[in-house]
Amino acid sequence: MYTERENKDKEQNRRMEILFWHEIKNPEWWLKKLAQCDWTAGQYLCRLLSENRFRKEFGKNAEVLLLTDGANLASFCTYAAKDDIPGTDLTPWIGFVYTDPAYRGRRLMGKLIAKAREMAREDGYDAIWISTREEGLYEKYGAKKATVMKDSSGEDSDIFRLDTYGFAGWERADVPAVSAEYPGIRTPKDLYNALWHVWCAETCAPRMRKDWSEDNRTLGQCSVTAFLVQDIFGGKVYGIPLEDGGFHCYNAVGDCVFDLTSEQFGDKTFRYEKNPEQLRYEHFRKEEKRARYELLRVKLKAFIEGKTGEN
Repeated sequence: MYTERENKDKEQNRRMEILFWHEIKNPEWWLKKLAQCDWTAGQYLCRLLSENRFRKEFGKNAEVLLLTDGANLASFCTYAAKDDIPGTDLTPWIGFVYTDPAYRGRRLMGKLIAKAREMAREDGYDAIWISTREEGLYEKYGAKKATVMKDSSGEDSDIFRLDTYGFAGWERADVPAVSAEYPGIRTPKDLYNALWHVWCAETCAPRMRKDWSEDNRTLGQCSVTAFLVQDIFGGKVYGIPLEDGGFHCYNAVGDCVFDLTSEQFGDKTFRYEKNPEQLRYEHFRKEEKRARYELLRVKLKAFIEGKTGEN
């Protein structure tokens, strides 16, 4: 059970909005907020933006992500091709990570990191990199120390790798689609990228719907997603027995096993073998589940058509 304070923080966190610097209509206001930052690097970022030098330094598509709470700046970071590590081919990077003291302790940086991971996935990257001297900060978001490099000042900096995909089995999820019904969906990772924009409270299992949020998009989506995966890639759907008597569904196509909705369980790991097969006619005896599956299909097609129309 959450405390009253935790529930209040969760509700406030849901209302926060991520803005992209190069798309905002009132940059002067947010420059003023950035200028109030008590961190030297944040003030340097403010100067780069005010002098229109940010993309010249960090790449033509570099972006500043601002996490806003109404008119307040709660947190920010950058997503860029380069960082403060010269002479490396590693890309892209998360940098200039900062949370206002009044908002600390609420894991708000996780919202920005999730958005940066999404951007990196859509740019075709399996990993994003972080240069830091902080200890214990990025590990809680799944980052792992990869190496040590010299920064632009010649000092050692720890380099962390953060996988842009977090679902179980993503490393081998490269089986080809056997259906052409969804143009552009060639591998399970393509499907995950699209479903990231499609999963919603309406496609979530009713008993979990009140807890669904954009910060936990895969919550309550397992069975309808797994059978949609089966439509596109073939194979079988299996179910991991849960304590409540239900099953958590995942997919196996030949020897490729993956679980597009595993992230809803956080750090919990499952055994993806010797689990009972799940049959759609049994699951779809529940009319609400069949309806959610059909809604997911419709929303996926609409998203793909929208993307195609943009190109």
